This record gives sequence, structure tokens and C-alpha cells, in this order.
Amino acid sequence: MSAEKFPTLIEMGIDEPHDIERYTSRIEGDVDILKIYFHRHQGDWMAKSKKFKFKRMHKNMRVNEGRVPYIATTESSPYFLRAVAELDQLVAEDKSAQTKKQRLLDDIEHLEKVVSRKIEDMRRQIEEL
Repeated sequence: MSAEKFPTLIEMGIDEPHDIERYTSRIEGDVDILKIYFHRHQGDWMAKSKKFKFKRMHKNMRVNEGRVPYIATTESSPYFLRAVAELDQLVAEDKSAQTKKQRLLDDIEHLEKVVSRKIEDMRRQIEEL
């Protein structure tokens, strides 16, 4: 997972994109708020996070029907949308790695149980001799 794949996040000041665990976004008034949570490292008491605010763009959209020809709306900035797209890609990669990691850990646990049962059975057979 190279940092070159995430230029918007680097531009936002996130030096290590692979440290991102998850993110949330919400709208407050005419501002999009993006909160990024990072993995907790050994010795850290609390998980770290950063909050970013993006001004929403104001637009007048033409309405075909009705008494008012235009209606005022807002939409997310392209910069915010690029950051969210990169975060989605990053979190998806992390989830697939976590899923694979969890599956491997489950396989190891199962193998340990099978081997321990086999060892117990062999010891029982030795005692019977």
C-alpha cells in the first residue's frame, strides 16, 4: 500500500495513510466534516483522530416545474469527494487484509485444537500399552 495512491490525504497532512483505521463524515450547516481515526499504537492511551472541515458549494438549480424557476442547494466540494474516495479505497484494503488475517488466525486455532486432541489420543494409547 503505497502513499502515492493517496495524494489528497497526503496533501491534507496525513503522512502515513496506512495508519488510518476508519473515518466518519457528516454535514453541519454548509460544512462537510470528515473525522479520520488512526490505529492505536503500543503505549498509546487513546486512539488518535483528526477532524477536517470542507465548505459546501452553493448552487442554484433550475426547476422545470413549479412557481420558482431556481432552487438553492449545496453539494460537497470536489476536494472532499476525492478524500472520501481515497479513504474508501484505503479502508476497503484494510478490511480485506483484516478478513484474511482473521481467517488465518482461525485456521491456526483450529489446527492447534486438532493437534492437541491427536497428542492426547496418542498419549492415551501409550498408557494403554
